[in-house]
Amino acid sequence: MFFISIFGIEQRDKIIAERQNIICPICNAYGRYNVIKSYNYFHAFFIPLWRWNVRYYIQSYCCKKQCALDKDIGQKIDKGEPVEIYSENIRCGEHNGLNICPHCSSHVAPDFQYCPYCGNKI
Repeated sequence: MFFISIFGIEQRDKIIAERQNIICPICNAYGRYNVIKSYNYFHAFFIPLWRWNVRYYIQSYCCKKQCALDKDIGQKIDKGEPVEIYSENIRCGEHNGLNICPHCSSHVAPDFQYCPYCGNKI
């Protein structure tokens, strides 16, 4: 009997909400932002089996920032509950020492001057 197992560990970023025509909780400008759920998962035959390290972020288009969101607020948004996000619910600059590319929102090492994913200057 021959068995081929395809398994692995990956990271996924998923947009769970998009807010338009609102006041940005980061810079207080009129604009829009996305709420992003980021997690690592183990998959077998491309079917996710376990998830861990679940984090929530806000990606703003007016000020080009990506900031961490409180986990309980992110879980409520993920369940579809209507939630207001205030500036006290977000934390900017907490990305485990990584920079965020303002063009493609990829996590980039702090010593990089150009994004390895899109090629633009950080």
